[in-house]
Amino acid sequence: EALTKVIEIHLQKEHWNKAIPLLERLELEGNFAENILFAQSNLMKGYYEAAKFTKAAAYAEKVLQQNKISKAVEYDAKIIIARTAYKTGDLQTAQEFYFTVEQNATGEVKAEALYFNAFFLNSNKEYEASNKTIQNLSANYSAYKFWGAKALVLMAKNYYSLQEVYQATYILESVIKNFSNFEEIVSEATTQLENIKKEEAKTNTSVKAKNK
Repeated sequence: EALTKVIEIHLQKEHWNKAIPLLERLELEGNFAENILFAQSNLMKGYYEAAKFTKAAAYAEKVLQQNKISKAVEYDAKIIIARTAYKTGDLQTAQEFYFTVEQNATGEVKAEALYFNAFFLNSNKEYEASNKTIQNLSANYSAYKFWGAKALVLMAKNYYSLQEVYQATYILESVIKNFSNFEEIVSEATTQLENIKKEEAKTNTSVKAKNK
């Protein structure tokens, strides 16, 4: 009981480097199934935060093998598997688990899953289906600005692949203007916009690529 309380203090402060050794100890020494599940579910999160993706996925699998876990814990484990699979290049597993998560997830996890499902549709050259998924994200999960911004950049890629250049450039300009707090996304949008302008300038003199 004392060990669990100490762990909870570290988790509240997100001190994963201090929490992980104690969680490992609790997994080994815990007398109750609830304590073991508590340890394993937080180890999968801690290892993910520490970018130890193989260990994170292994603990997520352990969690899913436990009896009588709540839906919330189940979806926590599945989203960890989806994220680690994507990070390690196992796109087939990532696609499978993001699709599963998206069916019943809520809130930001739903927005994340919708984004990645749109991403995989784009990868499969299903550009219109990808855009429909992004429209769902934008309409119903607009509170999650990060995923909304990333989805708009992806939508621009879809439109450009569909040869709708104006739509693509308009969306990218909108992202650059309205999402300045997400520097990495704005950088991606800026690079994509410049690439489009350079490509279009080859065949259309009315489109000018920015000189650097």
